[in-house]
Amino acid sequence: MSAAGGGGTGSAGRLTRASHRARALALEVFRKGWFVTLVLLVWWLITAAGWVDPYKLPAPGDVLSTLGTLFTERALMSDLGATLLRLVEGWAIGVVAGVLLGLLTGGSRTLEDGIRPVIAGLQSVPTIAFLPLAILWFGFSGTAVLAVTAFGTFKPMALATYGAMHQVSPTLLMAGRALGARGLFMQRTLMFPAIVPSLVTGLKMGWSFAWRALMAAEIIVTGAAGLGGVLELGREIGAIDVVMAVILVILVVGIVTEQLFFTRLERWVNRRWGLVGAR
Repeated sequence: MSAAGGGGTGSAGRLTRASHRARALALEVFRKGWFVTLVLLVWWLITAAGWVDPYKLPAPGDVLSTLGTLFTERALMSDLGATLLRLVEGWAIGVVAGVLLGLLTGGSRTLEDGIRPVIAGLQSVPTIAFLPLAILWFGFSGTAVLAVTAFGTFKPMALATYGAMHQVSPTLLMAGRALGARGLFMQRTLMFPAIVPSLVTGLKMGWSFAWRALMAAEIIVTGAAGLGGVLELGREIGAIDVVMAVILVILVVGIVTEQLFFTRLERWVNRRWGLVGAR
């Protein structure tokens, strides 16, 4: 009898835990999806009421239908793959170059005084303004797009590294010097670990700047495969459903990247570095 009762209690406990997990999952889905659902609902209401002409704002169903057609008939997957590959490559190159320059100049007042104002000044120049120069150097090709993407990432990443190095506690620096840390050894063992949490913000900023530079460059350099070329094709033929479908793909990629990579990376770094308020 007691065994049967224990089995029943165990089953009830498992059901209770499963119910709690289901409610927690439903709550998380609601918290992260309510705004998107609201936007889709308002979009559908506007198109269903006929307040905007379909050639200016197609219905959500039409855009989804076009998206399915693009993936099945027009090889949008290959364009998406080409864009993502170029994006990751350009972002990685820009991140490495920006962090290395930030660490190098942050350790030398002479280098920083000479280089940092130039990088800060370049921030006011739109990255796409350098595309003609990249085309002259690398030709009307995907290499020029990659170069602009990397440069668009490099500028904010270098400034983020500068800022992070100047936020390192003076007490920590004095302790390192008192223990004999100097030069590259101090940069590697003290400065870089200290700025890692701040660099995560720079990584996210660099990713967003890389997207902007990449899309603008791909729209102009139409010979290179990618989502930008599909956007430009939609504009040329007046197919707003194609344009909105590609924008939807970019939005989904951005959300997925933020949730699956940057959010998890930020939480891991917060836990690993023992920061207050880490979740």
